[in-house]
Amino acid sequence: MGIKRGCALCGHMCRADRYAGERGRCGAGTRIGFSAALIHPGEEPPLSGRDENGGSGTIFFSRCNLSCVFCQNWQISQANQNCQDIDVDTLAEAMLSLAGRGAHNINLVSPTPYVPEIALAISKARNRGLKLPMVYNTGGYDSMASLAVMDGLVDVYLPDAKIGLPPGGDENEPDSISMRLFGAGDYVRHNRKALLEMKRQVGHLTLDGRGLAAKGLIVRHLVLPDNIARTDALLPWLRDNLGADLHLSLMAQYHPANRIQVGHNPEFRDYPGLGRPLSIREYEKWTDLAWGLGLRNSYVQGLEAAMRMRPDFTKPDVFD
Repeated sequence: MGIKRGCALCGHMCRADRYAGERGRCGAGTRIGFSAALIHPGEEPPLSGRDENGGSGTIFFSRCNLSCVFCQNWQISQANQNCQDIDVDTLAEAMLSLAGRGAHNINLVSPTPYVPEIALAISKARNRGLKLPMVYNTGGYDSMASLAVMDGLVDVYLPDAKIGLPPGGDENEPDSISMRLFGAGDYVRHNRKALLEMKRQVGHLTLDGRGLAAKGLIVRHLVLPDNIARTDALLPWLRDNLGADLHLSLMAQYHPANRIQVGHNPEFRDYPGLGRPLSIREYEKWTDLAWGLGLRNSYVQGLEAAMRMRPDFTKPDVFD
């Protein structure tokens, strides 16, 4: 597909000609960076379900288009550890295998660098009988070109909304904090466009008779200590632009990871909050704001998620 001749799959618009052997800014080439395919019981309830035998059929891709300094998946998103490059047919087979193991859906984690190949794999898997909902689980820095390819193939969009604008900020102006923490100074501008397009494609979340996601949008926001992610600005924007019926996953699982060290992070000493987990008082402040804004379809986490949801992609059982 032409969008990889001069790569325009994400907000970076790096224009790498990946078919000519160039690597994108994310490090991706022409093959699909693959890490793991597993049944994940720890996603939002409409994705993982509530029964012990089910879960979200999760496929983890490597080489993310963002470079979050505290990424919990850094082993595969940035270091590309224990990953392999696969082709479209192998990816389609992984989808079918997860369906055969009882997955409730196919959950594509960090898919953006591989949108053309994923679209082909979905089509191949559908032609072989796959009927499960497709979940597009992204950092939220997708281009309109990427989302146009996925239109009609994705059933459930699961994007991040990582940060709000600073007071009086302009989405068209570079944001130094967003650049430093996520590697994208224009994250908010591209994220807003992506969220609105995802909502246009699939609408608000609808559930099937088992309470599982059938189609629609779930927006994730990872709450950061000391309001570093400007949650106070983000939540009103989400309500005003995506509607009070939005399904919002307000995540409490932040913990120091990747380039952030527990209790001592000299490179980020001007953000001391990043060196600690979230406090219950902080989290309750933002859940109260969500309820107060009328965002009643909000999923909340216990703070123990910061200990529980720690993947290790060097192990056969990633979440053991």
